[in-house]
Amino acid sequence: MPLRSSILSLLTTTAFIASAVASWSYLAPASAQDTPYVPDEWKYGRRQTGSTLQYCLDIRDPDLPVARKIGQAIAAALLLEGKPHELGQNSVGEDLDNLYRAFLETCDIYLGFKLIPDAYPQWLAVTRPYYRTSYVMVTANMQWNALADMPRTQAIGATIGTSADIRLIQYLQSLPADRQWSRFPMGSDELALHALLSGSIGAALVWGPSFWAMRRSDPGLAKLRVIAPRPAPESSVDVGATLLARESFLRSSVDQAIAALTADGTIQAILDSEKFPATAVINRSIR
Repeated sequence: MPLRSSILSLLTTTAFIASAVASWSYLAPASAQDTPYVPDEWKYGRRQTGSTLQYCLDIRDPDLPVARKIGQAIAAALLLEGKPHELGQNSVGEDLDNLYRAFLETCDIYLGFKLIPDAYPQWLAVTRPYYRTSYVMVTANMQWNALADMPRTQAIGATIGTSADIRLIQYLQSLPADRQWSRFPMGSDELALHALLSGSIGAALVWGPSFWAMRRSDPGLAKLRVIAPRPAPESSVDVGATLLARESFLRSSVDQAIAALTADGTIQAILDSEKFPATAVINRSIR
């Protein structure tokens, strides 16, 4: 797998392949942990934003409406003016060098990253999480309440490479051959959901925020419903923001802001206002 060119797609909340991160961390050479090279980096210096918090968002992230509000809430808690910057396919992309450049040029913090242990290069830090969400098991069958209700003759479609997909593979391999469901690897959550609609599979294992976002934009998905994954394991993930590791004071301030917004119910109120499938996180993130 690529060592440098797909870091955002591995770690952000987009519907791309999302968790060969452990493999990336294991295989990456020491140089991949070094600060990326940006020509004439000296000219950027340290941005003096004064009374503003410049927070970046990826327009491809399914949690974009929620992230906008959380970014503003963090800025307000810090008594700063929040200035969002919505970046997309042609601005940051999936490249470590471009991500580093975005921090130099624009971003104080970048929202919407999965807080996966040991997944980040040393020059990048993560905040505490502001919400916890999960991968979900989805079906079109109105009679099933859990995966256990689905006949073994039906297949599970799973977006390939995600942490949930890896756990599903491990679970299926632990079962006797005659008790296993077939697993069909899917290139994206969207492909998995459309395979479900076509009847090619009986259930789809997809990123919960992606299913939430696609149901809002595609009426054809209204017939699909979430069921319990049991007896397969649940797969929850904390989501937070990233920033340059050298910005230790900013990191501490943002962590305190997220903690305060969690304690007073602001984060949960934002999630509830969008009917977003996540909960505010009380405990601290990976450090």
